[in-house]
Amino acid sequence: MPRYYLHIRDGERTIPDEEGYDLPDLDAAKAEAVEGARTVLSEKLKIGELLDGQRIDIMDEAGSLLATVWFRDVFRVG
Repeated sequence: MPRYYLHIRDGERTIPDEEGYDLPDLDAAKAEAVEGARTVLSEKLKIGELLDGQRIDIMDEAGSLLATVWFRDVFRVG
């Protein structure tokens, strides 16, 4: 099973995913990233932090960027 790394990016700051996730495919990695983004967003909302520009970059074991999940795209307002 492939290993995917979900690095959180917030402007110039990066929170690296050191362990990664063994997931069946890129779609599963995207679903994991969406869930992670929603969790981080809920915490940021609780403390009133800015919710702009954050993303999760999905990388493979070789360090290649496979996809990006923008935080602003994982929630709905209204």
